Amino acid sequence: MKQAEAFLKEIGFSVLEDEKSSPPLLSNQIGGGRKFELRKQIESRAVYLLGIREHGAKELKSKLLTKFPETPELLAEYQEVSGFVSNVIDDVLRHCQENNWQSDERYIEQSVRNWAAKGSGPIKIRQKLQQASSRDDLICAYLDWDDSEWLELALDVLLKKYGNTHLPNDRKEQAKRMRFLQSRGFASEVIWKAFRTNS
Repeated sequence: MKQAEAFLKEIGFSVLEDEKSSPPLLSNQIGGGRKFELRKQIESRAVYLLGIREHGAKELKSKLLTKFPETPELLAEYQEVSGFVSNVIDDVLRHCQENNWQSDERYIEQSVRNWAAKGSGPIKIRQKLQQASSRDDLICAYLDWDDSEWLELALDVLLKKYGNTHLPNDRKEQAKRMRFLQSRGFASEVIWKAFRTNS
């Protein structure tokens, strides 16, 4: 939290002391220049979230839409049509990207490294990344490891879980361990190779 606050202060945003107790951000108290004020609030929230951790653009937009829902009352207040808030959020996201506060490439690179370090395979990592980013080109690029690297990771995961990487003689135990690797996001061919390596 302190790291996020320092980041916000560095770029000139004030930090809310207690977000949960703060009044609704889209209240009728907004006076002149209300659209500018709304954009400023959305940008402040975006920067706050980015100060906590990296976000994919898709994930960040989803969070902002949840925080700033587009209600009929809001549209009437701003005399706007449907899609108004989404357009403001898109504009804020572009601004964040232009200032390098948000980067899908940085987010994807960091996430692949972190999730792989925790023992997740490429299938699971891809699913998580696609929830946060629309950049399939970057996702494919950063998951383009050599098969031997994914095999090595699968063997490490087996070793940590079971204490060895051998294929058990018991068929039920074999199936159990294979399902375990599958649940961690490893492809079938890597799973078979993992057990054949020391069989």
